[in-house]
Amino acid sequence: MKTFQGNVGPSRSIAHQNRKGATIVEFAMVAPIFFLLVFAGLEFAVLGTIRSTAQNAAYEGARKLVIPGAVAQTGIDEATRIMSIVGVDTLTVTVNPTVIDDNTKQVTVNVSVPYASNAIFTPFFTGSVTVNTSVTMATERYSGMVANP
Repeated sequence: MKTFQGNVGPSRSIAHQNRKGATIVEFAMVAPIFFLLVFAGLEFAVLGTIRSTAQNAAYEGARKLVIPGAVAQTGIDEATRIMSIVGVDTLTVTVNPTVIDDNTKQVTVNVSVPYASNAIFTPFFTGSVTVNTSVTMATERYSGMVANP
């Protein structure tokens, strides 16, 4: 049986001196990639939230317009209110037709959100993406729709 005596390899202090600075070099190589992935993930999460909320805002705006007595501004205000919940302040909401009367068969609400002006960070990954959603609903005031007794 062999036994080792004495110093078999470099001493701890020499090994430690050889690794001095390796941690900072490893961090310098890994950190940019790590932060790039974190910021990309956050940017796409915010974009997904805005897209989902825009769809919901268009839907809720259209719901406000299908009831008798509603005017186009009611749908615009509702869609704008819902988008403000997630911090979107730059958007365009349009209603078609602009004048809703007793003969209106359906209404369409369009919500358009330019992501670049609503991003948390600089939209490096998404560029000049514009989120566009649209919802069309039949109105309750159209006399052509009757329920069977």
